[in-house]
Formats: sequence, structure tokens, C-alpha cells
Amino acid sequence: MSESLDNSARKVGRKTRAGISWNFFGAIATNLMRVVVLAVLGRTLNSTDFGIVAAAISVNVILYGIRDIGIGMAIVQRKTLEPSHITTAFALSMYLGLAMSALLWVTAPLIGDLYQIPASIDVLRVLGLLFALRGVSTVSRMMAQREMNFRVIAIIDAVAFVIGSVVSMVLAGAGAGPWALVVGYLVEEVLSTTLYLYTTPVPFSLRLEGARLRELLAFGTKQTFGQVIGTLANNADNFVIGNALGATALGFYTRAYDLVKFPSTVFTSVVGSVLFPAFARFQDDRERLAANFRRVLFVNALVLLPASAALAILAPEVIEILMGRGWSDAVVPFQVLAITMLLRTSQRLGAIVGIATGAVGAVALAYTAYLVFVLGGAIITIRWGIIGVAASTALALLVCNLGCSWIGMRVSGLRLSTFAFAHVPGLVLAVVATAVAWPLASVLRGVLPTPIVFGIVALASVLASLVVVAMWVKLGRGDFAWLGDELKRVRRRSAQRDASKRS
Repeated sequence: MSESLDNSARKVGRKTRAGISWNFFGAIATNLMRVVVLAVLGRTLNSTDFGIVAAAISVNVILYGIRDIGIGMAIVQRKTLEPSHITTAFALSMYLGLAMSALLWVTAPLIGDLYQIPASIDVLRVLGLLFALRGVSTVSRMMAQREMNFRVIAIIDAVAFVIGSVVSMVLAGAGAGPWALVVGYLVEEVLSTTLYLYTTPVPFSLRLEGARLRELLAFGTKQTFGQVIGTLANNADNFVIGNALGATALGFYTRAYDLVKFPSTVFTSVVGSVLFPAFARFQDDRERLAANFRRVLFVNALVLLPASAALAILAPEVIEILMGRGWSDAVVPFQVLAITMLLRTSQRLGAIVGIATGAVGAVALAYTAYLVFVLGGAIITIRWGIIGVAASTALALLVCNLGCSWIGMRVSGLRLSTFAFAHVPGLVLAVVATAVAWPLASVLRGVLPTPIVFGIVALASVLASLVVVAMWVKLGRGDFAWLGDELKRVRRRSAQRDASKRS
């Protein structure tokens, strides 16, 4: 029995490493394209164009959280899955997708009035079609994730995003304004839906089986509640800014916010989507769950704490390079939000561990506190503009991070001291990065062009951090011994692939 469990754990480990690798390459492709898109659209569209679409997208994102009432996640999390679970899930997700599209079409004028951005009404109606498309492919997507077929997922997501982005850039250059973004989103979703249905086909069904539906909803409704609350929290600051300050201020804020969200987006797409099915398989093995939770926390802090420090220092260069000189009002909000990169990813990690083990109610409570702090904080701090809202949002993220981290520790059995110690090396690297980046940037600004300043300071910070990490790996203590073994494993596989190519 023990040998069987070990073999199963090794198999999950192999699939997890392969999944992270595939998702990593997919994330590189999508995020490189995202940077290009930001640079191009920042010069062809104005902040008002972004604000119009941002108002519509924020509503879509809220409804996206309830698009399938959590049955997609339930499919991944369930220990046993019958064919009738799949057909019931397909029918429900399709019905809900059509209902969401119809709801947005009818309520678009009311939502436009709430935001006081009338131009967002037609945009919102067209973007509502995304729900009908996604409803057809939800079960195929989730079955690919349950089977840990991350090669297919990474390729489909990258291809669809790149093609949709190219369409947006071409249309923006042709003067399409905010509709360039809208059409790009639609093209991406049509491609994604088509490819998922082709690679991971599921039985077409319009029938809902009551017993199976209740089993799926027992998990799904709590998951959906938490997801909706979290989504509301992630967009509450946008609503307050759009309503009080208008589309232009919202455009500046969302551009800064989106840049800072890159790491958490990458974490979710590269690591989070892989860890959820992996943690779900270990939900009854607390020792393995705690060990893997600790290691991800360790690597997360090791990468994001020094990155946050360097990006906060290089904020003027980052904004100018990616968005152009007309976006200087986004610099300070970007600096404030940059310190939240670790909080965002650690919060998601704690939530993933909790949801994978069935603690969806506790995660929903943490997200509820997050919503209260984001909305209440934004209402209070809007008098200080987008900088004040950025500060209150950072505080709200800290509250949510503490709640979700506690949930992860409770369900996995990870001790508080172990949790805290996992972040110490990352804190040391943040100090190193600050000590290198701050004086170097101060000296080079005004002397060299902005891109060169960014390149030199970023490279120096990365090299200094890598030197420290290499020393720790060589000592081989604690999780650095595990990290060294993983790096050796990667080098061996790379050498084997090179040898097979030569032969």
C-alpha cells in the first residue's frame, strides 16, 4: 500500500513538474506578447479608451466568477468522477453562459449609468458574448486540467492570446479605439473554445441529472461564492475610481494595476493551475501537502520579494518604457502596488490549498473581509486620488493574505514558525536588490537613456540576487537542498534532450 502511494505521488510529481514547465513556456509567450501589447496600445489608444473597456471588463470579471457555479472546479477536485457528472456539468455551464450573455445585454445601460461611462454600454453588450462561448468549453477546459494535460492547456492559451493580441494591435493602429480591445477578446475566446473542444472533447448533453448536480453544487456553490466575493474585491477599487474620478483616472489606475498583476497572473497560469489538481490528489496526505505548500511559499518569496523591491525603485523607467511618457501619473500607484506582488500570490496559494482540501467556506470568509477592506478603503481614500486608493488596496491585500495563509496552514498542518521562516531568504534578497538598485538608479538617471538605465539596474539586481542564491544552494541547507536537487534534475533532463537530438 505504501509503495502504491509513493508511486502515485511520484507520478503526480512528474506531471506537476511537466505542467509547470509547459505553463512556464506558455506564460513566457503570453506575457511577452502582453508587454508588446501594452507598449503598442499605450501609444495608439488613450487612457479614456482603456477606461471604457476597463469598466466593461470589471463587470464581466465579476460575472465570470459565477459562470458555472463552481462545477468546473468541482470536476477537478472530486476524488471520483462519473460520466453523468460530466454531462450534467456541460449542460449547466452552457445554460449559464447563455443566461449571462442575455443578462449583460439587458442590463448594460444600467451598468453604464452606474459607472457614468455611457460609451461602455455597447462594449459591455458585445463582450457579453464571451460567456456564451466559454459556457460551451468550460467542461473541456476543466477535464484537461483534471487529467493534468498542461501541454494542451499551455499551447491553446498561448496561441489564442497571441492571435487575439495581434488583432487588437492591428485594429488599434487602424483607429478602432476601444473596439480594438473588444474584438481582440472575442477572437481569443473563439479560438480557445474551438481548440479545447477539439483536443478534449466531452459528450454533448442538454440534460441535468438532479443527483449529480447536487453533488457538484455541494462544492461548487461555496467555491462560487468565494470566487464572486474575491472578484468583487478585485474590482471594487475600479468601480469607486470610475464613478468618482472618471474614465481617464481609471485608465491610469488600471494600467498600473495590470502591470503589478503580472507576477500573480503568471503564478496562477504557471503554478496555480497545476498545483490545484496536484494538491487535490494529496488532500488526505497532510505531510506531503504541508511540505509542498512550504516549498512553493519559499520559491515564491525568493523570486517576488526582490522583484518587488527592484520594480518599486525602477517604476519611472517601467512606466515610460511600457506605456510612454504620457503615463507618468501611473508611476506612484505602481510603486505602491508593487509591494503587494508577494501578497497577491501567497494569498492565492493559501486559497488553492484550502479549496483543494474542501475548505471553500473558510476561503470565502477571507475574501469577504478582503471585499470590505477594498471597498471601504477606496471610499475613504478616494479623496487622495488614485494614489490613496492604491494604498488602501495594498492594506486590504495584506488582510486577505493573512487570512488565506492561515487557512493553508490549518488544513495542511504547516506550523507558523515554518511558514515565517520560508520567507526569510526572500526578505534577505529584497534587501540585496534594494542595496544594488537604489544607488545605481540614482546615479544613472539623467545620464543615460531610460531603457539603458532600466537594463543596467535590473541586470545588476538580478545578478546580485543570483550570486546570493548560488551560495545558499551550495551550502545545501533546508529548502535550498531541495532547490539544488530540482535544478540538477532540470540540467539532467536538458542534457538528455540534447543528447537525443544529437543522436
